[in-house]
Amino acid sequence: MAARRAAETLDDSRGLVGALNDLGRVATERRLVDQAVVLHRQALTRAQQVGDPALLLESLTALGAAEQLAGRLSEAEQRYQQALDLARQTGDRAAEAVLQNNVGLLYQAKGDAAQAEQYYRQALDLNQALGHAEAEASNRVNLGLLAEARKDFERAEQEYERALALDKTAERRGRIAEDLVRLARVAGLRGFPDRGLVFAERAYRAYLGQGDRQRAESALRQAVDFAARLGRKDEVRRLEAEWDGVKAPRPPR
Repeated sequence: MAARRAAETLDDSRGLVGALNDLGRVATERRLVDQAVVLHRQALTRAQQVGDPALLLESLTALGAAEQLAGRLSEAEQRYQQALDLARQTGDRAAEAVLQNNVGLLYQAKGDAAQAEQYYRQALDLNQALGHAEAEASNRVNLGLLAEARKDFERAEQEYERALALDKTAERRGRIAEDLVRLARVAGLRGFPDRGLVFAERAYRAYLGQGDRQRAESALRQAVDFAARLGRKDEVRRLEAEWDGVKAPRPPR
């Protein structure tokens, strides 16, 4: 709020657009999506007054994302298409890739898997050309989720494996753990509980190393389930005993 007040006091329209969008993102993180929509709309109005293409692109994209989260899909699609046109006009390929992915998410939410895949692949091509490993990994995950939904588990596994490799390159520890969970799930769906056990235990250790005990426990339960399906009672006891040790309070020094 301080940044917004300062921008208003100084009559700094550019700064005010940035402050409003920042506040909108904070509201989104707090799940206050209606408030986020209002703030991003205010930012867009100011950006239109300023006439700066970069500010317009930022505000349209942010507003579209907020409207999508609020379930206003037709409005979100309109914002994204306006932003896509602007990104192409200004040659901002990175922004275009983000928007292609966002439109894919929108079509996936509508239940149009074919259109969603088309947009994800367009985003993927752009991110590969730009060398944006993190963004490409996200595109791969989205393509994997589509494949998993249509029960093409082999394709889903391939996409998740590529995402994992990219996330390792980018050293995104949280995303690496998520990729491992997805790989464990798909291995189970493909009828390979032994592979599922390996991936689930790796995910457990990854989350534990990050201090995320809640997700670590979830991954551990996934690993225990695979071990039980394989009839490996010793593995089940080992994993459960290890988790009991993690949960046990440390004695005072």
